[in-house]
Amino acid sequence: MLEQQVKEVIMHHLSSFQANDMDEVMSDYTEESKLITPTQVLSGKTESRNFLTELSTHFPVGQSEINLENLVIDDKLAYIVWNAKTPTLDISLASDTFIIEEGKIHQQTFIGQMQEVLN
Repeated sequence: MLEQQVKEVIMHHLSSFQANDMDEVMSDYTEESKLITPTQVLSGKTESRNFLTELSTHFPVGQSEINLENLVIDDKLAYIVWNAKTPTLDISLASDTFIIEEGKIHQQTFIGQMQEVLN
């Protein structure tokens, strides 16, 4: 049952991001949430929202293809592997790890091999 709830949170998070709906994306976080990237640790909704809003500018709706390659869930831990092509980025490999507690993203890590698309 917990694994189904975790999957629902992850799928909501991904679909909201693809729709560029930052209010829905942020509904998956709390003020205590942590988002760890290769260069920084973001705490709470404001810092996470700033990062995710900036990232979403590279994912215009209808012009971006995001492919979820794998989703593994074990208890409250979720791991995804994905890739994407957008008008400005080619992401050959990306991964996020999530710890979900009480239906919210408590902790998240993100890494991606991103290359700018030259026009």
